[in-house]
Amino acid sequence: MLTLLLTTLLTINSAEGAPQGAAEPAPLPVQVVHRDVQYAKRAWTRKGLTSLDVYTPQGDGAKRPILLYIHGGGWAIGDKRLVQHKPEWANAHGWVFVSVNYRLSPRVEHPEHARDVAEAIAYVHEHAAQWGGDPEQIVIMGHSAGAHLAAIVASEESLLGAHDLKPRDLAGVVLLDGAGYNIPEQMQSPLLTGQVREMFETAFGDDESLWVDASPTLQAKPGDALPSLLAIHVGNRVRSRFESVALVNAWEATGASAQIHHAPDKDHAGINKLLGKENDPDTEAVQTFIMSVLSAE
Repeated sequence: MLTLLLTTLLTINSAEGAPQGAAEPAPLPVQVVHRDVQYAKRAWTRKGLTSLDVYTPQGDGAKRPILLYIHGGGWAIGDKRLVQHKPEWANAHGWVFVSVNYRLSPRVEHPEHARDVAEAIAYVHEHAAQWGGDPEQIVIMGHSAGAHLAAIVASEESLLGAHDLKPRDLAGVVLLDGAGYNIPEQMQSPLLTGQVREMFETAFGDDESLWVDASPTLQAKPGDALPSLLAIHVGNRVRSRFESVALVNAWEATGASAQIHHAPDKDHAGINKLLGKENDPDTEAVQTFIMSVLSAE
């Protein structure tokens, strides 16, 4: 395991340059990064696709909540290193930040992406103490296809159940502008055309029973014990709004807490790119949600 100690203590305003009497900004914590931690071995699979990166504030002995991030990319592209502002933001709040890779289409299709994510969560749960993390305070967050994977892992009990975990072992779920929560509805829609249809077909195949299994909106059933959910949709992206509202309604019907948040000034890429940036209102909404579910633990 490669461990890099990155000192990110910043002196943004010197005492001489700051206005008299103004408080200096609080320095960012020293950040320790563990890269390419392999959470599973798969035959004929490059090990980087089943690995994760861990960013943690330098330890003080406290158990820290864990924010686990699942990248997007249409289930076919993307990488765990594309995290923008998120690790520094998470560490500044005292959270361990984990970013995971998973196998990609066309080499695999559902449920393999989700199985990888579930195994990554189980690995983090088991090894949390190595990074100063608290296995009882794990929040998962995904963007786009990663939002779908976060939602299905949190609603289809068999995925975490394969590792003796349950959806309620997660403290919360944050979804950043997903639009694939009801796969049969997507696949049967005449509006799903061109490259977007090809993307869904490559990820989910042609087995309609698997489409149902892959759909968080259909897997969240009354009586299920699910973690709290925050679903974000952006701008005027109609598919994301429709799918997010339907998912939140299904989630609430189980008796679990679910919230919808609209980011009117963001586009699909921007909600992910800017998350964690200082003074970003949508980051503040995510932060408020995470802090609320952690305080409820």
